[in-house]
Amino acid sequence: MAKRKKAVEINRKEYDRIRKMDRNSMDLHISGYYERGYAAGYEDGRQRAASFNLSIALEEIRKIKGIGEAKLRAIHIALITAGAEDKEAEKALEELEKAAGGQQPEKI
Repeated sequence: MAKRKKAVEINRKEYDRIRKMDRNSMDLHISGYYERGYAAGYEDGRQRAASFNLSIALEEIRKIKGIGEAKLRAIHIALITAGAEDKEAEKALEELEKAAGGQQPEKI
């Protein structure tokens, strides 16, 4: 089993500095760890979200047995409503709602 990398590495010098801190300094120091982790996670999420392609996703969903055109339209509406960006998302959403007969996507 591979050794897991620690989330935060603290060497002896850093440990001594932390040990001598008062409460306010410790709060600020730990907040720094949190902010760096949050920023790294946010940036990673942005990069992964940018790689989502709505048209490719719909083509793959279309291949699933049992998914017809009506259900595919409902899925497309749900993805656009949830924030999946498409170049013509607003226009497509209106067209899909008209094509679906005014039906709202099912709640999950």
